[in-house]
Amino acid sequence: MSDAIRAFDLVAGTYDDWYDHPQGRQVFDAELHAVDLHIPKEGIGLELGAGTGIFAEHLTAVGRTVVCLDPSREMLKKAVDRGMVSMLGVGDALPLRVGVLDFTYMVTVLEFLDEPVAVLGEIRETAKGGAGLTVLFINSESAWGDLYRDIGSKGDPVFRHARLYTMAEVEALITVSGYSVTERAGTLTTKPMETEVGGEITEPSNENGIIVLRAYAI
Repeated sequence: MSDAIRAFDLVAGTYDDWYDHPQGRQVFDAELHAVDLHIPKEGIGLELGAGTGIFAEHLTAVGRTVVCLDPSREMLKKAVDRGMVSMLGVGDALPLRVGVLDFTYMVTVLEFLDEPVAVLGEIRETAKGGAGLTVLFINSESAWGDLYRDIGSKGDPVFRHARLYTMAEVEALITVSGYSVTERAGTLTTKPMETEVGGEITEPSNENGIIVLRAYAI
C-alpha cells in the first residue's frame, strides 16, 4: 500500500467535513457543476478515485449510473454507505470488462497518481470506443495551486503527497496517453481567502483554481 493510500485511509472519517463549511460547500457546488457539464447525461460511467462517493452520489441520475473505484478501503466504505456501486482497485489495473464504460471522470485525482500515463492508458483500453474522459484538477498556476502547494509543504497528511500540474502539463499527459482534448473550462475564479466563491464556468486561465478537460481516444 502506498503512503498516499494510507493517508486517505486515515482521513476518511473527516474527509467530507470541509463540504459542510460555507466556503467548502460553494467549492463543491462549483466543481460538481463543472464535471456535470462535461460528462454524458446517460450511460455507465466510472469515477476513478471516487473516495467517499460524494461526487458520484450527486452525479448519479435517471439514465446515468456512476461506479466508484478507489484504492482506499476506508474511503470506499463511505461510498458504500451512500449506496453507491463501489469497487476497491487501482487505475492502472481496472477490474472491469473491456467495453463497459460510456465515460470516465476523475476529480482532483491526477495529483495523486504515481503513474498517470499508465492509468489514463488503462482507461482508454477499457472504455467503449468513443467514450469520453473528463479530468478535473487543481491549477498549479493559480492562487489555489499556491495554497495547496503551501499546505502540502507544511505537512498536510493528504496534500504532502500531491503533485500539482499546469493545464499544459495535464494536456500533455492526456495526449501521450492516446487522447485528444476537445473541451477546456475553468472555475473557482476567486482567491482562496475570499468567503464568496466564484463558481461560474469560464475559459481556463491562471485565474481559475480548477480546470476541467474533456478528451476522447484518438
